Amino acid sequence: MPIHTQDYRHWEGTLKPHNAMRWWVITKAELKLLAQRKFVRLIVAIPPTIYVLVHAVLIYLGNQFPEGLPFEIDKAFFHRFFFSFRFVFLSGFLVALVTIFGGSGLIATDLKNNALSLYLSKPISWVDYLLGKFAVVGILLACMLLIPGLLLFLEHVLLTDTDFFQKNYWLPFSMVAYSAIIITSTSLLMLLFSSLTSNPRYATIGFCAVWFGSSAVYGVLQEITRSGKVALVSMWANYDRLGTALFGLPYNYSVHWFWALLILGVLAALCLLVLRHRIRAVEIVK
Repeated sequence: MPIHTQDYRHWEGTLKPHNAMRWWVITKAELKLLAQRKFVRLIVAIPPTIYVLVHAVLIYLGNQFPEGLPFEIDKAFFHRFFFSFRFVFLSGFLVALVTIFGGSGLIATDLKNNALSLYLSKPISWVDYLLGKFAVVGILLACMLLIPGLLLFLEHVLLTDTDFFQKNYWLPFSMVAYSAIIITSTSLLMLLFSSLTSNPRYATIGFCAVWFGSSAVYGVLQEITRSGKVALVSMWANYDRLGTALFGLPYNYSVHWFWALLILGVLAALCLLVLRHRIRAVEIVK
């Protein structure tokens, strides 16, 4: 029977409209891959878990034995939990640890295996691809900072006998804003370096050069100039300045919080521009 005389069943399905959650497929797949790597799973999970448990124990001890701790469980305590320059070698190191092991290979591995063009050959845009990768690091950092921070605040509210909540009811909003700033800029910076190379190790080196190197440069410039305005060159100092503003704490910087926010905003915008160029270059070649 000639093919033109054969009868074919008509497709009776319906096309799905534009799905705004298409990026979630990429995020879910990357999270599963990270969970399958035992070493990465342990590195990303255990140190932050210990960090959170230590703060939970401190809150409990601070409420049971108010005179037993050398510090109070106040808004400064929660600021230090998220990111404080005084304790930055602990919090900053953990943020870098989670970001590196969770995000250094997100785009670099795709470039190495020529998988980026395969992604973009599907009905997704470069925005969907970038959102999917960004959400991986964002979720990991949120599980380390935002969610535990809110739970620690709830623990302290339930244990305390004072009017702490009445005076600091706004702290959860500050925690959300502070976490969003840290997570957004850190994740985009990691994805930037991951998109510039096909080797995750080089992406790690580039991220560490900015993450740790900017603060080292700030320390040198501060010793030379004796000026607090050079704090703008350090990501850590910018985070700390914004944290003091959001948590209503005194600060030791001679710069307004707006300039710190502007610096981090410009950094995030530059990362987005480079990421767009790198991803769309593959999309156009395709």
